[in-house]
Amino acid sequence: MNLTNITIIGGGACGISAFIELFLQLRIAKSHREVSITIIEENKEVGKGLAFGTKQPGHILNTQADLMGIHFTEPQHFSDWLIEHDARIGSEVVDNQGENRAFTTRRLYGDYLKEQFEHYFALARNEGMDVQVIHASAKSVAREEPRFTIHLSGNMQHSCDFLVLSPGTPVADNYPDLNDKENYFGSPWPSEPILERIPKDADVAILGSSLSAVDALMTLTDNDYKGQITCYSPDGLMPRVQPADQAAMVDCKFLTLRNLHEIQRKELRNPTVKEIFRLFRKEAEAYAGGKIDWKATARTDKPAEKLLAEDIEIAKNGGDALSNIPYSLRYESSEMWKWLDESEKLKFKKWFGAYWAVNRHCMPLVNAERVNKLFTSNQLQVVPGLKEVVFDDSKNSFVLTHGDGNESVEKFVINATGPASAVKLMKSELMQNLAKDGLIEPEDAGGIKINTETMQVITGKSAYPNFYAVGHITNGLLLDVNAVWFNVKTIGNLSRHLISQIIGNPS
Repeated sequence: MNLTNITIIGGGACGISAFIELFLQLRIAKSHREVSITIIEENKEVGKGLAFGTKQPGHILNTQADLMGIHFTEPQHFSDWLIEHDARIGSEVVDNQGENRAFTTRRLYGDYLKEQFEHYFALARNEGMDVQVIHASAKSVAREEPRFTIHLSGNMQHSCDFLVLSPGTPVADNYPDLNDKENYFGSPWPSEPILERIPKDADVAILGSSLSAVDALMTLTDNDYKGQITCYSPDGLMPRVQPADQAAMVDCKFLTLRNLHEIQRKELRNPTVKEIFRLFRKEAEAYAGGKIDWKATARTDKPAEKLLAEDIEIAKNGGDALSNIPYSLRYESSEMWKWLDESEKLKFKKWFGAYWAVNRHCMPLVNAERVNKLFTSNQLQVVPGLKEVVFDDSKNSFVLTHGDGNESVEKFVINATGPASAVKLMKSELMQNLAKDGLIEPEDAGGIKINTETMQVITGKSAYPNFYAVGHITNGLLLDVNAVWFNVKTIGNLSRHLISQIIGNPS
């Protein structure tokens, strides 16, 4: 009997979650012996990609444990796992706010992912399902109606009936001219090349000042680097600090789905960014108990070290309106984002994108205090206004232009600008070939075009019936695609839709 094959490209958090949910629903429907599942993963271990394969103790999850569960509708599963395995985790749990709200190392989370995958992979085989892992890189995909042929490294090919694109968070290739330079590191991960090739007393330049840059800083400080560290970024903004007590949620009264739907109902149109910002201001002032001097909340042109010290004290006192409201809206904000027209999404990214990022995606307090020590010891500085980075052969160094034409010369450069939003900037042979061959279509706001309800890939005006995508590559049409809980939620929708195409609507 020819089995219907589902292939998942990528064995990271999203790929594992998709595999588990597809297996569970097929097994419950008693159709698991009619379907095979293949996972294509380039790393030796499933679940141990760039982010969660790290060995550095300072690489910490930026989300508390009770939102990191890999199973659909069970966001607390990881925190339950931590409690169950308390004896073995030791110092891997940091900034502990109680076991349900702990922050852990990424390497421990990688262990959790690997364990969950291995358990359900073995269970699927024991239940008689045909499952396999191909350890190779997916290079390109050919559509051969009604199937796909995936071209893999090592001159291998693999064909499937349904394809789930889950390649993980794409590294940005925003400085392609530097890729062949010996002392240029295109990503903070993996950390091994950085530790092997940068002397511990060398000065180091980090491109960016976001969470990726914090990871680079932790790599250097974990390994006792003594040289001067300089973060260069366009806006110079560092992430804010997660409140010490994140249980304090804001019960929003103004910026709500109800009020945004009322605009749709009365005006027969989607809300605008300006309307959403007005509602946010009302919400923030209600939370603060009075008027806010909004000009004073501007963070650009203010020293990063001064802002960080202030943010640490704010976090220790439970946070403020600008950090707590976005955090409290994490479940609603993605739906709000869907209700914005594409032109409004672009306005939001232009006007508020940087501020949303630093307030919504904050760093854990333990890392903030370590970064603060780098500032107070004068080992770290943040330079805003980065405009250009080039390699000067005569100096055998990198020249960074910033501010009003100022230049800095650096010997070692780590690109920590964060994941690529636009497809054209994704350092992925697969993504570039998919775009070139017309199997995916870039979305102006970032990522690729998809049906946000079913996660089917869209080109032109049509959705592929058997081609799905999940994770960061959908970042334009969806908002919280760097959050495990959100991706797991979309995977639930994807799995139900995909299985319904194979066996109809399961009872």
